[in-house]
Amino acid sequence: MINEYIIIGAGLSGLNTARELRKFNSNPLLVIEKSRGIGGRMATRRSLNTKFDHGAQFYKHRDDISDLHNHWSSKELNHQWFFDNNFEHWCSKNGMTALPKSMIDNVEVQLEKQIRTVDLNDNIWKLTSDKGEEWFCKNLIITSPLPQTVKLLEELDKKGLLDKDVWNDLKNIKYTMALVGLITLDQDMNLGPDGYQEFQSGDFFSFADQKAKGLSNIPALTVTMSPEFSENNFDQPDEHNLNKILDAVKKQFPEIKIKEAELKKWRFCRPNSCYKDYFSEISPKLFLIGDSFGGASLSGALRSSNALCRFLQKTL
Repeated sequence: MINEYIIIGAGLSGLNTARELRKFNSNPLLVIEKSRGIGGRMATRRSLNTKFDHGAQFYKHRDDISDLHNHWSSKELNHQWFFDNNFEHWCSKNGMTALPKSMIDNVEVQLEKQIRTVDLNDNIWKLTSDKGEEWFCKNLIITSPLPQTVKLLEELDKKGLLDKDVWNDLKNIKYTMALVGLITLDQDMNLGPDGYQEFQSGDFFSFADQKAKGLSNIPALTVTMSPEFSENNFDQPDEHNLNKILDAVKKQFPEIKIKEAELKKWRFCRPNSCYKDYFSEISPKLFLIGDSFGGASLSGALRSSNALCRFLQKTL
């Protein structure tokens, strides 16, 4: 079967694009995701006898996200966590991954499908997985972190099928890494009235109290390390990195007592810079979107997705 659209990546930008396309196009549409679940960095993990958000901790209620905010509110999935810097910060009582999971009605999503090659034959895009599975489409939309996208499209570049100027710009966009500690405690921790704290320098990026945000029923903490700390240590053994994170936490907060902990890793956390436009048609009917285009945030991913959807609706 030849799909009208195939979207690679079931993160927020990919799922939002599928949801918006469904509003004005009933032709076959497929979302393909390499992981076992959807949501990308809107990730929730059940572990250590509780639940943790270990990617995005919240979304800011702003115009870019108002449509989805209303959708989530109608399903009673979200609640306001705190107000800061003129923005309401919202999360989900069921974990951040519950929000993208609510977006897949009437959308076919295939999980655990790793795309290895992309090719073009007679104006039809052909995708092949690492297991030899094949899919075909007229329009291909790729939402994966840009370094992964660049690697996937290298053969198309060698064949001269990509816009060379765009390709050269995109190759220069890099991502920060993130090491994340998931920690349970013997007693509640005081992170101020909001249960969230960000750091402007040093080893930490943020502390998020999972009990304070309403996700965990026991004292639990998500510790996201700074880009510098994460990059310097990312390829070290996991046990080494977890111990180093716990030592840093104990030094910062000597009064807390840690019960259990585990490590999570994001090789592609946030783009260091963004492309000049909200999306790119790098080859006819091959579109690239995501936070590398709209901005390094959930709102940025949505800006990119919505810009592409407006473009596609006009072309139809």
